[in-house]
Amino acid sequence: MKQLCARLLVIAALGMLLVSAGCITDNADLVITDNICVNVQDTETTGSFTTFTVVDDFKDQLVKKLAAYNKGPKDLKSIHMVGASFKALKVTPHDWTVTADVNIARQDTPGGGYDDGPAPFVSFTDQSLMALKGQPTRANLDASGVQVVDNALAALLNGEDPRMVLVVDNSSVTPTPSGSDPMSFTLQACVRFQAVVAKTNGHH
Repeated sequence: MKQLCARLLVIAALGMLLVSAGCITDNADLVITDNICVNVQDTETTGSFTTFTVVDDFKDQLVKKLAAYNKGPKDLKSIHMVGASFKALKVTPHDWTVTADVNIARQDTPGGGYDDGPAPFVSFTDQSLMALKGQPTRANLDASGVQVVDNALAALLNGEDPRMVLVVDNSSVTPTPSGSDPMSFTLQACVRFQAVVAKTNGHH
């Protein structure tokens, strides 16, 4: 089984925080519901492969996002994952049907042991990539994988810098890709979070 190392900054905790909504609670805390999105590009010439995806800059991206609100990590009161979605931006040269399991783990030391997980995160069975075009498709997440993400976010609140790894085990593709008929695609993967930041002193 071929192993590919790709930096996708995806589904689990990961990438650039894009604001989709924000509100003020009764006690003046700011609640932000956001999407973390990344474009995932890949080309394969076999139907069975494993891809390791490292997500190691979530903290840096979060700091930049909070700065847009004149806030910093110390202002965070809570943050947790509330969902995920996928959208196909490009699929060539034709449709592909894939079956894959995605596991997630925390691995703070590159090449070291796992600090948490791996745990099942999301699975796809006979999923048409073309069918993922249009509106983002919500993913049915495994609670054990979500817990790994939430554990990492709790660690972030404690000043740690969690590094996440997604392990994608793709067991089959129909039709089977080959050198003369490679599977190529670009997917937008989004993880949805809800964050609560400290009191805004009455400013809306």
